[in-house]
Amino acid sequence: MYDNQVTLSYLAPFAFSYYRRFGYEQVFDHVTYTMASDKLPRISKNTENVQVKRLDFSSNTNLLKSIYQQSPLAQRGGLNRADWWWDYLPKKFANHQLAVAFEHQQPTGYVIYERTASEFIIYEVANTDIESRQALWKFVTKHRTTAENFIYQSPVADIDFDLVDEPYSLTTTVQPYMMARIVNLQDFLEKYPTSTPAKFTLDVIDDVLSENNGHWTFEFDGKVRSVQKSNVPLDTHTAITIQQLTKILFGYRSAASLVEHGKIAGWTSDNVKNLDAITVPQKPILADYF
Repeated sequence: MYDNQVTLSYLAPFAFSYYRRFGYEQVFDHVTYTMASDKLPRISKNTENVQVKRLDFSSNTNLLKSIYQQSPLAQRGGLNRADWWWDYLPKKFANHQLAVAFEHQQPTGYVIYERTASEFIIYEVANTDIESRQALWKFVTKHRTTAENFIYQSPVADIDFDLVDEPYSLTTTVQPYMMARIVNLQDFLEKYPTSTPAKFTLDVIDDVLSENNGHWTFEFDGKVRSVQKSNVPLDTHTAITIQQLTKILFGYRSAASLVEHGKIAGWTSDNVKNLDAITVPQKPILADYF
């Protein structure tokens, strides 16, 4: 993959410990919410500017592409879905249904769901503005009389108990999902989505890819970004593994947290603060499985 100029690799592990041997690390979780229909919140927000229409999933994926790309599903570590993948999804999930939100006749959001005899299951929600999101959830809750339970299989790992009037009405399951691997560390750092000025050094251990193994200097002043690996000998006492660095840079766990749990050692407080200052503030999202 490195020779083919691949920057990142994702995979679904049969065993997390096995793939950690090859530099992969867990950074994606999924959350499943289950709520009885009589406990669903009522959404009173005015969404009269948005119209939600049921459409055939298999013949309308072209409407979904730009919405998905502008949503957190793609922007927080998710996939840039190729056209063939969009064509494949309705074939793989033949029972899924689609509702699309339109604002001034332009598609601005969608929900992919399934209805069974007793359940209303939400698989994917994407939107480009708040009003469309509210309209889509209002569409969902209007089906409260058609199912006993509503289930939301969310790729967003943040737990939103506080947004529900009575959190005890929710049954919530958090499940470890897929893993990520930084294949080309230099390219990854050069493209890393930060605008925070920073300067720090890292000793990185990568037992599989020697190109990532070594002493790195990262400097960014808001205009010019410099990422260099020097010939300075690796300090194994303060070095961080490529797996732990992946957790930090993906926003899955902070450097301060890894220090607290004894996963990295010997770091100065400045190095911890400088690295945490540039990292994305939210956990990544991966809606797809492959």
